[in-house]
Amino acid sequence: MMCRLDSNRCRSKKGSILLMVLVLIIVLSYVLTKFVEQAQVEVQGEGYYVERTRLRLQAWSILEVAVAVLADVKAIDDAIYAPAQGWGDPIDYSKIEIPEGMNVTVDFIDESSKLSINELDEGSLFLLFDEMDFDLDVSQSLTNTLLDWIDEDDDARIDGAESREYSTTELEMHPANGPLRSLDELSSVIGFKEHFFDENGFPNDKFKQLSEVVTYHPVMQLNVNSASPLALQSLAGLNEIQVDTILEYLAGLDGESGTSDDNYFANAVEMTDVIGEIGRGIPITQQISVLTVKVTVQEKGSSYSLIGTFSTNTETTENGETGDLEYPFVFLELREEPSINNANPT
Repeated sequence: MMCRLDSNRCRSKKGSILLMVLVLIIVLSYVLTKFVEQAQVEVQGEGYYVERTRLRLQAWSILEVAVAVLADVKAIDDAIYAPAQGWGDPIDYSKIEIPEGMNVTVDFIDESSKLSINELDEGSLFLLFDEMDFDLDVSQSLTNTLLDWIDEDDDARIDGAESREYSTTELEMHPANGPLRSLDELSSVIGFKEHFFDENGFPNDKFKQLSEVVTYHPVMQLNVNSASPLALQSLAGLNEIQVDTILEYLAGLDGESGTSDDNYFANAVEMTDVIGEIGRGIPITQQISVLTVKVTVQEKGSSYSLIGTFSTNTETTENGETGDLEYPFVFLELREEPSINNANPT
């Protein structure tokens, strides 16, 4: 009776209640939507870390396989010379099975195909830059600024640069007065940013050419089995005919490198039998002293890379108590490659 008498008030009250319910539903829907979105992000994040951990473990396992294969080859041949020994595909060599849906690649970089940029003297550096087609004055300037960066004193060479010279430039760093820890560090050396990096600060073609000849790792002898023509001519002092003869011999009968009939030199006698006597230059060897292994594991759009660099010059030892054979290598560097890892949660 009251509602009938005051129907407007009742309708108004019902309308208010309905509006409140609708507002509450909208608020709850918004909260629920945000909760579901957050839950999805957390699930995706957990999935990302699970996936990344799985790829990471697989990469470490494959690196272990690669090292074991190299240790096996060294035990058989007493040295590691070149992939033509049969270790270029460690997965095939070891006959291990890769999980279905997963793609694994193993790449090798023979650091012994280069020489330590930290150990090259003035003459070797000048000849290298000259062979890279820099003008004589540029070659001399690059040589001296690099030597000033590496040496321990603060006395600038002619056309070189020490702390005083760097204070007048836009470069943020001053000479390290110590060895380069990476080739990217060259961007901080006066003259190198101009000639070896583009306008955006990225390595250019000259940098790539240089990186095929020098390394920051401790390599004192050039491996003839993998050295580039530029390294053999500018550093080892070989002539063009000798370099062409070496490349032809290494490529095998089919004339293509990286195939099953590739050759390699195992000692100096084999080398001189092919190219004759060599002149003065950086000492040449036939063995790999420092090797980098890069393992990349990919699955479902995710990728992970592990890079290890190690010395092969240590002797194989056997544990007297357990009889376990230890790998005849010492790791110099282990790192991930962030640009390869694209398994990020979204």
